[in-house]
Amino acid sequence: MSENLPGPKPPNYELRWVIIGVFGLAILLGLSIWRLMGAPGRIPTTPQEASIQHILASPMFKHPGVVKVGPHHYRVAVVARQFQFDPAKIVVPVNARIDFYVTSADVIHGFELQGTDVNVESFPGYVAHVFAVFRTPHKYLTVCDQYCGIGHQNMIGEFDVVAHMPPAHPAQTAGAMPTAPAAFAQAGKTVYAAHCAACHQANGAGLAGAFPPLVKSVPGYTARVFGRTVLADVLLYGLKGKIVADGKSYNGVMPAWGGQLSDRQIAEVLDYVTTAWGNGQAEPSEFKPYQPPEIKAERATTMTAQEVWQARAKLSLGH
Repeated sequence: MSENLPGPKPPNYELRWVIIGVFGLAILLGLSIWRLMGAPGRIPTTPQEASIQHILASPMFKHPGVVKVGPHHYRVAVVARQFQFDPAKIVVPVNARIDFYVTSADVIHGFELQGTDVNVESFPGYVAHVFAVFRTPHKYLTVCDQYCGIGHQNMIGEFDVVAHMPPAHPAQTAGAMPTAPAAFAQAGKTVYAAHCAACHQANGAGLAGAFPPLVKSVPGYTARVFGRTVLADVLLYGLKGKIVADGKSYNGVMPAWGGQLSDRQIAEVLDYVTTAWGNGQAEPSEFKPYQPPEIKAERATTMTAQEVWQARAKLSLGH
């Protein structure tokens, strides 16, 4: 009789492997959710769409930068343009929600904080949004990871996460506008560093074959009749066409800054480039610093980059 009793049931290896597989998938899914919710940089939201001019004229992007919007909550507005980020340096505190709003003023750019998951594409006419929380102080590089032109490699910014935010600088008002030439030029140095140095370099030497130098070439404008006005037009409306600077040919596009910089800022940066790097010694004796009313008057003329090039050609600077 005992010979007919069933033996022990063999183990169900298939079921065990199914359970192990499901358990492993559950762990991977849990880790993915934890990473998504806890890491710096999350899935971007649906981009906002509008005309480039409308976006750049909005309060957020007319004065881009860091704004505190609540306890432990900051907004960072960034304008990407060839070949720089505005602002070039961003400082935010640890353990705060940082909402990034990024747009482009010209072509497709990337906005990547190296070493984090913050990485969005920036399209003209769109505003990309992504948010993050940074848990430890650290210095990151901001880079453009989309090829945007010949100066792409120079499009680098700085993103600092600090334990304590530095004190905010008091806002300058029209009544507090500096009038001394030295003060104007010093303020222009800051504008130049943020908007111009990426192409023309901090020393004004430019990049051979790509961006013309400002050293020695700027006094060539102000030494000629109407040259002073043309120099202001270059900043306001841009410049497009072949030129010669310091004996070398360049054929690129200078972006127009009239839509992004105020009359005061343009006057400041003009006063800086006309006096920096030894240019001041080469200016004619009757040279006077630029002032905002002069820029305001020239802004009313409205020109194209090609028309500015034609006006420059009449100065016999090379074209």
